[in-house]
Amino acid sequence: MKIVFFGEALVELNHSPRHQTYGGNVVNRALYLARLGGSRAIHVSYATCIGIEKISMQMLQCWQRENIDTSLVKCLATKFPNLCFIETDNYGQRHYHYWNKDNAMRYYFSYGPALLHHAVTNNDYDAIYISGSSIAALTDDDKTVLLSLLEIHKEKGGKVYLDNSFRADLWSTRQAQYWYGKIFPYVDIAFIDLNDEMRIWGSARYLTQRYIQWGCREVVFKQANSTECTVCSLVIRSDALLRVATIKLAVQYGDQIVDNAFVAGYLAARINQQTISQSLVLAQTLSHRVTTSLDAIIPSDSMRDMM
Repeated sequence: MKIVFFGEALVELNHSPRHQTYGGNVVNRALYLARLGGSRAIHVSYATCIGIEKISMQMLQCWQRENIDTSLVKCLATKFPNLCFIETDNYGQRHYHYWNKDNAMRYYFSYGPALLHHAVTNNDYDAIYISGSSIAALTDDDKTVLLSLLEIHKEKGGKVYLDNSFRADLWSTRQAQYWYGKIFPYVDIAFIDLNDEMRIWGSARYLTQRYIQWGCREVVFKQANSTECTVCSLVIRSDALLRVATIKLAVQYGDQIVDNAFVAGYLAARINQQTISQSLVLAQTLSHRVTTSLDAIIPSDSMRDMM
């Protein structure tokens, strides 16, 4: 299976000994899936926009070393990737501060060749993964372009995976509600953070009804606090959400790190036709490996038995 991840890349500054790392939830999920996909016939591509300066080129080389196909990455001479400073408080919780709202990713569909458009039109990919932050980073005109690509992709039998990540620095709750209402009807598997859901909609009222109405076939709900993350996977049958399985994950250094590994593990198993329960087990196993790490990405040797 060929899957393309579409989303923003970040240059991260933090208090780790290395100080500077490369990240972003979408690309980190792509990286973990690329590792897991080697033995599962899953081929991972990444579509984003970066600059042409040294840091951007180092990011590109990093992705290529992880066997991520970068043929859909655009490099713009006048734009730069976003910068994120990660602050860790006394309780181990991470707080993310973003700069460069006019970053390269915002112009993916506006500048240069229509790489992703051609790939979708040619039916080059079986699945597309996008994030709420992927949508939010685009201009409104380019959000419309993305929507049209998803329509073409679905008409050709493609799968769409989407998470509801919400970043207030990129868009308002009203904008998120509007565009989610447009895009979620195309989604096959939705990864829903209930904390972000509350930020977007203000309450849990009509929570399940939204996804029933939108027609998402499979919904993975996550509720996290400072020490624990509860994940519940559900499927839609006869206009109703049915609970399939529930697990709990430990959270030590921030739930985003755990979440990236979880999503990759879950998708690796589901793409290979494993049951939801089996998929949750692989996701849980990989997530457990990263809970003791200060970095968003653990060394590949630490997960060799799963690759």
